[in-house]
Amino acid sequence: GECRIFVHGYGNAGDAALHAIAFPDAAAHCGRVLTPRGATAARAAFSAHVEENPIFETELVRYHYESFTLPGMTYLYNVRTKEHQLVRQQPVPNFDPSLYRAERIKTPRRAVPISLVYRKDIHPQGLAGGPFPVLLTGYGAYGACSDPDFDGNRLSLLDRGVVYALVHVRGGGELGRSWYEEGRYMAVKNRFQDFVEAADTLVDLHVAMPRRIAAWGTSSGGLLVSASANLRPDLFRAMLLEVPFVDALNTMRDPSIPLTTGEWEEIGNPNERDYFYYMLEYSPYDNIRMEAYPAALVTSSLNDAMVGYWEPLKYVSKLRCLSVAEDRPILLQADFHAGHGAASDRYKCLQDSAFHFAFLLDQLGLAGAHLLGAGGNGAGGMQGSER
Repeated sequence: GECRIFVHGYGNAGDAALHAIAFPDAAAHCGRVLTPRGATAARAAFSAHVEENPIFETELVRYHYESFTLPGMTYLYNVRTKEHQLVRQQPVPNFDPSLYRAERIKTPRRAVPISLVYRKDIHPQGLAGGPFPVLLTGYGAYGACSDPDFDGNRLSLLDRGVVYALVHVRGGGELGRSWYEEGRYMAVKNRFQDFVEAADTLVDLHVAMPRRIAAWGTSSGGLLVSASANLRPDLFRAMLLEVPFVDALNTMRDPSIPLTTGEWEEIGNPNERDYFYYMLEYSPYDNIRMEAYPAALVTSSLNDAMVGYWEPLKYVSKLRCLSVAEDRPILLQADFHAGHGAASDRYKCLQDSAFHFAFLLDQLGLAGAHLLGAGGNGAGGMQGSER
């Protein structure tokens, strides 16, 4: 929980000491932990790693540091003089990190961590001043960690009053191997239950309200969001599903589809009876029913070798047939050139992000919200139509 990493020297007794490297100016940007009962404790919400150091006999260590509210920085640290040298910093024009705050809470029952990021001058009372428009996201697969990293695109949402909430559901590796194992095989449904409890917790704490929560998931994160929406469609106003893994049962039964056999090591093989019936209980496409579903923007890529383009198409078609919420659009964005990742053209990538954010802001009632600059006051960030 401290803003530092450790480096062990190699050599004679004097050089073999354990060096604790405290990140420069990190304390001011560390997040804090907020429990549902309101108790707080100083903690760091950051991402750091030691970079490649090809020279073996050296006094210098190269490391990288960033957080939700601080752009990435690469330092050289001298283990002898204990001096830091900034060698690279991610450029973010007109960005003032003091305007943003990161906090972390845990759900009361399942102890699921939720990282929250928001703009302080728009929400001067912090999380106590809610409810707010919330963008809820997560991943929860392969033991991957959703690290507290900096995303310049995210500022566009924060500067309009959106609270960004990242749920660290089981299936991810944030809390160790056991946290990962509790979201695999015959425990995959834990991911969705964690995500739903996170949304319920934000509502109970008056941080959010159901008609102003949008959920965002990409690839396996799309499985997380769409399966959670099947469980509790009343919780979400909108879903942004990017190349989502939504036809899990049919895809996992076909070993000719790329990555299917490898995925059996993650969620099981439905050609085996027990896994078939378990997967049938949560596969998003198979569990769409006649309900008032959230608005949805679903993306698909023709050249996607990881999630077949037909999965989002089938999902959208069925959702349009069965959702009874006539005022909530269900949109499909098909890209005939991209693969599983974003468009390779950086301008096309930014255009897609702008389109996705426009959809989210519209559904959150912030379509007319004024974008605050680095020195703006909090008055304009929450303007917009109420939904």
